[in-house]
Amino acid sequence: MSFSEKAPVSIQNKLDLFEREPARLALRAVMAGVYLGIMTAFAAATATLTEAYAPGWGKYPFAMLFAVTLYIIVVLQAELATGNMMFMTYGAIHRLNRIPRGLLIILFVTFFNLIGAVLVSFLISLTTTGQSAATSLPFLADLWEAKLAKPSGTLFIEAILANMVVNIGFILTAQAGKDHSAKIWAVAIVIPSFAAMGYEHSIANFVLTTLAGFMFDPASIDGFTIGNVLRNWTIVWLGNLVGGGLIIGGIYGWLNRTRTSYRD
Repeated sequence: MSFSEKAPVSIQNKLDLFEREPARLALRAVMAGVYLGIMTAFAAATATLTEAYAPGWGKYPFAMLFAVTLYIIVVLQAELATGNMMFMTYGAIHRLNRIPRGLLIILFVTFFNLIGAVLVSFLISLTTTGQSAATSLPFLADLWEAKLAKPSGTLFIEAILANMVVNIGFILTAQAGKDHSAKIWAVAIVIPSFAAMGYEHSIANFVLTTLAGFMFDPASIDGFTIGNVLRNWTIVWLGNLVGGGLIIGGIYGWLNRTRTSYRD
């Protein structure tokens, strides 16, 4: 199935749920936050172990395991705000939805992604690993501290790049149709690039914030203040909107309005 065939169907499904059954769209968004939290904690635990044997290499297994999250979200049809940024922009260009409605859906999904992140992070904090996070998950604390230390301009650029990569993954999985083995390969090829490079993803940062907040003393993580967290969230969300929405959604939306049969 081509992306030009799949995208209108996905956009219409999102619009229908938002207008007719918003609670179901909300729960799908919550589940995306939950899946991201589960896999981020697992990836951080694996990275911590790797660092003990190969210092400096932990980010690579972290990136590979983190990438599986997109596969889970796609196959289980959860709703991720950063993916909706592309779909809603694409839909606006093809006059499937209006810009204000698209922005409202993105914000709606963002909020419930955060709810999912909070819920799953609290549960993980009650586990054996969560209660011994200082020794089992220091990679996670170090990762979040590094993100909080970044200047705003860097956050914005890295957020653009991150959501370009994520939505390339969404397009590739759409092209794979119902072939789940092709979907996992599509994700494994592209998604680790943004995670290993330390680029910024707003929903992933929700998860890092809540995991670190529940499992570590915020005072032990430099820059972990309400003001700095909100700065990170806001700038990264806007950068993601540019990268996934205006760039990937905009470019492929325009390309697929062609009068020829040359569509993606």
